[in-house]
Amino acid sequence: MRLRDFTKMHINNDGKRSLFESVMAPELIAALRDWQTAAPNGVLIGGLALSYHVRPRMTQDLDFLYLHERDVPTKVPGFKRIRPHSFQHDKTHVEVEIITPEFVNIPVDLVERVFSTATISNGIRVASAAALTALKLFRLSLQDKADIVALIKSDRIVDLTSFPLSPQQLSVFSELETIAQSDQHP
Repeated sequence: MRLRDFTKMHINNDGKRSLFESVMAPELIAALRDWQTAAPNGVLIGGLALSYHVRPRMTQDLDFLYLHERDVPTKVPGFKRIRPHSFQHDKTHVEVEIITPEFVNIPVDLVERVFSTATISNGIRVASAAALTALKLFRLSLQDKADIVALIKSDRIVDLTSFPLSPQQLSVFSELETIAQSDQHP
């Protein structure tokens, strides 16, 4: 196994940092590897996917998006189900949260676009910066707004034209672009 280059954690990902090099806690890497082996049909979203695109941040769980409830495995070797949409890694106790369009009330066509724009790093599908932004525009907590600003500031191309978003969501995104460009905080 290759050692991680921790110097890459102090900057936004310029395309040279892998997913595993974006993970601050080693137990997350172990859980990611085991999840990918046992249940490979999801796309990584949430804090760890964000850490892949921008400066890594501390997170303690994994968030995977699945296209449909029927795609979510009922049993996953090496993990135990702790809630209807959560599993826990047997070795590290890292929680894996499962998100589906039905569970969080987002359009299936948006999730299909998240899947089609995902990138692969270390054998794991990771949501693109635009896909993460689109998903965050549906929830839009203060943390989501800050994350969108961080994605915009990371010099990633955050092109939302192919995502099914409402005019109101696109207006919020435009406001956040202005904040990112002016270096203000949401």
